[in-house]
Amino acid sequence: MHPVRPVLAAAAAAAVLLLSACSSPTTAARPSDAGDAGVVESTAPTPTPTTPPRIDIASLDACTLLTAADAESLIGTTLTDPMRAATSDVSSCTYPGDPNGPTAQVEVYVGPGAKKQLDTDKDTLQHAFTAVSGVGDEAWQEEGMIFARTGTTWASVRVVTLDDPAGFVTPLQTAMTTVLGRL
Repeated sequence: MHPVRPVLAAAAAAAVLLLSACSSPTTAARPSDAGDAGVVESTAPTPTPTTPPRIDIASLDACTLLTAADAESLIGTTLTDPMRAATSDVSSCTYPGDPNGPTAQVEVYVGPGAKKQLDTDKDTLQHAFTAVSGVGDEAWQEEGMIFARTGTTWASVRVVTLDDPAGFVTPLQTAMTTVLGRL
């Protein structure tokens, strides 16, 4: 007989024993003085995964997530009444600036459309992005715009201005934190 065969046979037997032990339910034998009680089932709690509630994007008002006061604080100037839009793909709110100046606009998008914006800017247009920690479950920032995800819901906030985009890095992160906190 070949010397490797007994080793393989022993390994196969050990694997069968391990597999059969793994497939049996977790039970513990009761002491012999337990009478007719038999076997006791383990009462270890079974973890239940939590699923975040699904947001109805079509009925969401993005202007409630970033108010006019929040938007004016973000961009540093007075804005006019917002324009709202909502579909099954995106809820948006746009706060335009005064037509007489200065150039200013703040936009908020929530839903799969916000993720599509990110994908287009990153993959198609190849904009430069920075990962942002501490904002939602995932966040990415480019000049004048931030994208973030909480659970499965994506949001974006954009500023349109002639001012230096570097001055809006932290204010955009603060605005996004506000949006995600109100979702």
